[in-house]
Amino acid sequence: MSFIKPRADSIFGVHNPLGIKLLCRLRIGLSHLREHKFKHGFLDSLDPICVCGQGIETTAHYFLHCGLFDFTRTTLFNSIRGINPDILNRTDIDITKLLLYGDPNFTMNTNKIILESSIEFLINTKRFDCCLF
Repeated sequence: MSFIKPRADSIFGVHNPLGIKLLCRLRIGLSHLREHKFKHGFLDSLDPICVCGQGIETTAHYFLHCGLFDFTRTTLFNSIRGINPDILNRTDIDITKLLLYGDPNFTMNTNKIILESSIEFLINTKRFDCCLF
């Protein structure tokens, strides 16, 4: 019997074990975010609504819209805007994918900067500091 092994998504040489763990949890949809926990039936998540009250706490909401993280988001956006000023003119889905996976059209170094900036955001928001369960 053979097992299906999913394609590995690159981390572009980033060396941050905690950050990579958090990034991977977001990539697979099993993180501390309320939408993820609600979908998987966690007892502490009776609904997927973000505590900010502005919508469902999806990965895109967390990265792009949650009012609880505006200051930290400014730092994130400033770091990736320096790569390409038009980078934030993409759709929410495309920006979220960029923050999680990088972009195959960019160099390895540019993708490393993007993922390191995403990880810095994940850590600095302290959203994932508590236990997952």
